Amino acid sequence: MIVWLASYPKSGNTLLRSLLSAYFYSKDGLFNFQLLKNIPYFPSHNFFKNLNVNIKDDSEVIKNYINVQKKFIQNKKRIFFLKTHSNLFRANNYFFTNLQTSLGAIYVVRDPRKVVVSYANHFQMNIDQATEALMKDMGVYERNTRMKTFCGKWNFNYLSWKNFNPQRLLLIKYEDMINNKTNTLKNILSFLNSLIENKFEINESKIKNIISSTSFEKMKNLEKKQSFSEASVDRKTGKSIPFFYLGDQKKSENLLDAKNKNKIENNFRKEMEELGYL
Repeated sequence: MIVWLASYPKSGNTLLRSLLSAYFYSKDGLFNFQLLKNIPYFPSHNFFKNLNVNIKDDSEVIKNYINVQKKFIQNKKRIFFLKTHSNLFRANNYFFTNLQTSLGAIYVVRDPRKVVVSYANHFQMNIDQATEALMKDMGVYERNTRMKTFCGKWNFNYLSWKNFNPQRLLLIKYEDMINNKTNTLKNILSFLNSLIENKFEINESKIKNIISSTSFEKMKNLEKKQSFSEASVDRKTGKSIPFFYLGDQKKSENLLDAKNKNKIENNFRKEMEELGYL
């Protein structure tokens, strides 16, 4: 069954997928970009090919979300990870997912003052535009097909997944994945073990290799040596924009001016206080 790896864009989903793909899809826990292919993105046009769905018609795509997800419930003892930036919405009585197809969800949240800096870099916006994007009912689009993911506002994305079944939801902070990666990964693995019948043993040697090979600097250097398919492309030059940009370094705070910082804090104060960001 499906375990969702959900987040607002630029909140640490790639790091989460890196940890899990290295643990479950490698022998030794040493990360490489190819491992990420084991955890696909939803919604993606590839999942809708055999259903004859017009992927340019958002309403038709939404109607078939659950039909696509039913393909993954053939084995209830097996976890199938799916990444998404969608909020957990309902549109015209059609749901993004349900508990018949979903075994659980891991939601990654990140301080929106850091999100906005990464968002601006990735989507080629200035900070003013990125701040406005976090506060609007925005979507992101698949690069080639322009298939839409309904992200919603930063706080709505978080709150929607917070309402997922509490026994099947794990909320983690991007900051904890950076600053306390070992314990965070062990907590994630324990959570996954609680969801399935066939428990797996925690492999300490593998965890050690994962922690080392997924450091921000190593992943940034790996991107320099290899192309990373999820990096965006500069519209003017056609060159890739570095995906691994600033991580959680404090220098990102210097890129957020007081006006936009105050706007983010004022609009998302309740959720930021709840999460300990204020």
